[in-house]
Amino acid sequence: MPAAEIDPRILQKVLCLQNSSFFSNLPFELLLEIARLGEEVHLSSGEALFEEKDQADGLYFVLSGELEVRMGGACVNRLTDGAVLGEIALLDGGVRTATCVARGNVLLLRFEPVLFDEIVEDYPEVARRVLGTLVERFRALGVQLEQPASQEG
Repeated sequence: MPAAEIDPRILQKVLCLQNSSFFSNLPFELLLEIARLGEEVHLSSGEALFEEKDQADGLYFVLSGELEVRMGGACVNRLTDGAVLGEIALLDGGVRTATCVARGNVLLLRFEPVLFDEIVEDYPEVARRVLGTLVERFRALGVQLEQPASQEG
């Protein structure tokens, strides 16, 4: 389908997906399908996307805005345009490991677990990107946990 025939809102989502490290280098046709199948989620400032211990309901992609990630009430990360979240609970079918709260207006795409599974089956590099994202987050959390200990000594 020529780009001129694609709904401009869908095309904008495809461009956001292409510019993220998570979805970059995937075929345009796949990104187009992902953009069409993703459900838009709008959050207002202070609104929680999900709470720690909630049952997982899918993977999220930040189209615009900023989310604060909290564990045990403490801010451990901030996620902005192009970030993916919800991957841990999606992979293990468990509960959310953190609470995510909007800092201002936020627009996300939500992907059903079934859609994510189909993408991973057809494009194994997406699974590698999920693992890479997890490693980055665990390392960042490890650095945060080490900081107070190193400041005490």
